[in-house]
Amino acid sequence: MTSLLTAPAHRLAALEAAARVPGGEQHILAALEDTAPSVRERAIRLAARYVEPAVLGELVADGENAVRRNAGLSALERQGPYAVPHLVAVLDRDDPELLLFALQSLSRIGFGSAGLAILPLLSHPDPNVAQAAIEAVGKLRVREAVPALCGLLQRDLWIQLAAIAALGEIGHPAAVAPLMAFVPDSVLAEPAVQALRRIAAPESLEPLLPLLLTVRERALRDPLLLAVAVVIELHPDPEGPASGVARDMEANGGDLVVYLGQLLTAVPEDGDAEEAESLLRAAATLVAATGLAELHPVLLARLSADPVARWIEGLLARFPERLAPRLHALLTHADPDVRCGALRVGSFGPGDLPLLVEHLSDPRLAVRTAACLALGRMGLDPVAPLLLERLRRGEPPEQAAAAQGLARLSPEALRELDGCLEPGMAEPVVVEALAVLTRTTVPALEPRVLQLAESPSAAVRLAALRAAARFTAAKAEVVLLRALADRHQPIQTEALELLVRRGGDRAVTMLVAMLGTADSLRFHVIRALGHCRAPSAASRLRSLYPECGPLEQLQIVWSLLRIAPPWLSEFLLLRLVDQDLDMRRAAAQGLSEVACFDHLPVLLAMAEDPDWDIRNSAARGLGRLGGAEARTALLTLARDVESVVAATARAALELPTRDASPSAV
Repeated sequence: MTSLLTAPAHRLAALEAAARVPGGEQHILAALEDTAPSVRERAIRLAARYVEPAVLGELVADGENAVRRNAGLSALERQGPYAVPHLVAVLDRDDPELLLFALQSLSRIGFGSAGLAILPLLSHPDPNVAQAAIEAVGKLRVREAVPALCGLLQRDLWIQLAAIAALGEIGHPAAVAPLMAFVPDSVLAEPAVQALRRIAAPESLEPLLPLLLTVRERALRDPLLLAVAVVIELHPDPEGPASGVARDMEANGGDLVVYLGQLLTAVPEDGDAEEAESLLRAAATLVAATGLAELHPVLLARLSADPVARWIEGLLARFPERLAPRLHALLTHADPDVRCGALRVGSFGPGDLPLLVEHLSDPRLAVRTAACLALGRMGLDPVAPLLLERLRRGEPPEQAAAAQGLARLSPEALRELDGCLEPGMAEPVVVEALAVLTRTTVPALEPRVLQLAESPSAAVRLAALRAAARFTAAKAEVVLLRALADRHQPIQTEALELLVRRGGDRAVTMLVAMLGTADSLRFHVIRALGHCRAPSAASRLRSLYPECGPLEQLQIVWSLLRIAPPWLSEFLLLRLVDQDLDMRRAAAQGLSEVACFDHLPVLLAMAEDPDWDIRNSAARGLGRLGGAEARTALLTLARDVESVVAATARAALELPTRDASPSAV
């Protein structure tokens, strides 16, 4: 390798060595101008950690050296909250360039407490500074800026645009009326609508809805539709405003119907897939909320034909009264996709049973499957024979839908499942029938289920175990315990999980006894005891620790964290000095969750650890404790060379201030 190729690596090593010793600041500042991007990037990270904001601010003020200026700016932004006091102080300066730099940096850092200091600059005589201040209060979401921003909507175009965007980012409903003044007859109509979409205030729905009938240019109609849809989704009761416009849409909405229909049937292309999906969802929301009858078939067909459009079911379920008057007509529609969609979303009662039964013989599999689901949603025991017939003789999707429907019925009605569990019945039918019993317990079928737990088929044994776990009798627990020795590894693991869910002293006693067996299942047993949160297992896990390999030792730590014995912090402190890095990380993470005021010195030491993951745990723990010492350490961590650590520390600094005195912890 030539010297040209190795030089950056050598310079990086020298920089790392020099950065942390006295006089290292000069090496870092020099490296900010290095010709190699890798060296400059590392120097920026080190400058954020080891160079004070005032020094970096001097680099930014250097108008002659663009490389140093940009590097200083990047380093200041990486310092986050640590640099905020310096940047806020810069806001009192007269130099417009320095003001721009400070505003942009505060905006990118995103520390909301600086927002109030920006307010006086909203009306700065330099339009660039004023615009930067407007953008900053928007990104920081300074609600106190809303009245001033509304007043700036009467200024020149660029200030108006910035103020509109900021009001959208802040999201205060007081901005709705001033923004609506720009819609639709203004060059600022589109950004105003986009801002209204971000605010999504309920009071904007009534003035926005009628505009969809009068605005026909796609450049504005699309944003209008997206805004309306978001407001409908978040509106506590959108039916009032929607009802009024629904009548107008039916009478005079021909063009709007065509537009919405195109969106509901559009096939997204690679270049505009995201936008097309957003418009599809918006159009569906409007149709569902207004009950536009002409487009119900289109919407239901899309639900049936598009495998990723299941969200339409939830949407129509929110407005059932819009669909109910036309449901019977939709169930007899010529298009099977419409029939299928209507069955999937309809709400049916006993009087609808004959109509649903007809659809069990529909030529289309999807319609028959949807009919099974609809029968199940009725929750009426008399439909049990119909669903059992589909379970025995239907195609796989019908069987799964019939099983899902049967699970909604009473245990008395499900006694007839016994016929699906008999010897000689097809395995898929047995597995689906057992799946029903994992959701609804039928005591009369317990003997049959326990018998199937010994089936030669692994699939049947697994399904039977899941069903057996619902029975409370001791025999069911015995079956689960036996399954821990099953020849099929996935069944062993599943049995262990099922025992954990059941809980109980007997299961815990058995699991603790199994710790003495050093086989592949012991790891899962250790994990299961943690999920059980079994205090009786804690001492045994601690004594087992020296005998285990690294993976089991790690799992013991995680399990003890869930059990939380009184001596947990003492145990974690011992692990914190382990030679294995993964173990030290696990101990640090655990200590960050249980540390009290007495552990503050340990957390402060962790904050200076060479390993980023341990420093990250220190940031979490210090955030939990709070207090002046913790905050000082967090401000240092907020400018850590590793972005993850810095982000954790910044989030911790945003937490409410707490008293970290011994009496408060």
